[in-house]
Amino acid sequence: MTTSEPLVFLSCGGTIEKIYLAESGQLGFDRSRISDWLKTCRIAQPWRAETLMLIDSLEMNDTHRLELAKKIAATAETRIVVIHGTDTMVESAKVVMTHRQPHQTVVFTGAMVPASLETSDAFFNLGLATGAAQQSDPGVYIAMSGEIFAADRVRKNRDKGIFESTASDSASTNDGNGTLRITKRKMTGFFR
Repeated sequence: MTTSEPLVFLSCGGTIEKIYLAESGQLGFDRSRISDWLKTCRIAQPWRAETLMLIDSLEMNDTHRLELAKKIAATAETRIVVIHGTDTMVESAKVVMTHRQPHQTVVFTGAMVPASLETSDAFFNLGLATGAAQQSDPGVYIAMSGEIFAADRVRKNRDKGIFESTASDSASTNDGNGTLRITKRKMTGFFR
């Protein structure tokens, strides 16, 4: 899909945005780095990034989720990526499902390890979410663990450190033409 409409990236913070704060000796926030990452990843223009809040998702409450949902519903653009902490990402995505405009595609992503650390999954997840936002039908999705999930059919498996489908129909599929495609259930591919 080629569009001149900007992609919108909204940051809520989460582990992905955390850095080591020498003053406290802990991980925390000083500013959002989403614009820097989009440039580093060479995400094609047009896009715009906005910081809505910088908090750990365990600190998110219903007021925060409603603020996020209202912000998305008031956004004129139709393709939105939300940077969010993984612990309550599913809960926030479900609230957004009930408030977004019907023509909007909203993709949540984050990271299990902060982007500031070498072993982070942040940039892979950001790229996955960006592609999903551009290619998916209107709806609310979560892009984590190499898959695209419908927001109401996913959970974070803390024991395995991954997101996984809760739907019984999440079996892998491919289109038989040797192409990579994104479905509502997951990213699938068949390579010859």
